Amino acid sequence: MTVTAARRTMSPRRSAARTAAVAALSAAVVLGGGLTAQAAAPVRTTGAAVEPTPTGALATQCYYRVNASGGLLIRSGPGTGYSVVGSYANGSTILASASTTNGFRKVGTNRWVSSAYTVRITSYPCE
Repeated sequence: MTVTAARRTMSPRRSAARTAAVAALSAAVVLGGGLTAQAAAPVRTTGAAVEPTPTGALATQCYYRVNASGGLLIRSGPGTGYSVVGSYANGSTILASASTTNGFRKVGTNRWVSSAYTVRITSYPCE
C-alpha cells in the first residue's frame, strides 16, 4: 500500500502574485529598502513561496507602499505619544495589518505606522 501526501495547490494567478511579492520584497531587502526595521514574523512555506503566518483567525495583512517624502516613523504603539523605534524609507514596501487603530497600522510586535502615509498595493493579495 502506497501512502501519498496531499498537496495544497493555488491558482496560477495567486501563485504568480506571491512569487512577485517575494521577489519584490527580496529585492527591497538587498537594495536597502528599509524592510530590515520590520519585526520578523514567523513564516510557513507553501511550495515555491514563503508567506507570513497569521497571528489569529481574523489577522489580515496587506502590502503597502510608504508615501512619506521624509520617511515613515515606526512607533511602539498606535499613536504619536509612543516612542519611535525605527523608520521606513519613502517608497518602501511593507506588510501591515489591513485594519487600523487610532489611524495606525500594526507592522509587527510593538511596531506601528501611521496609515495616512501608506498606500495599499492592490496588485498583491492580502493574506
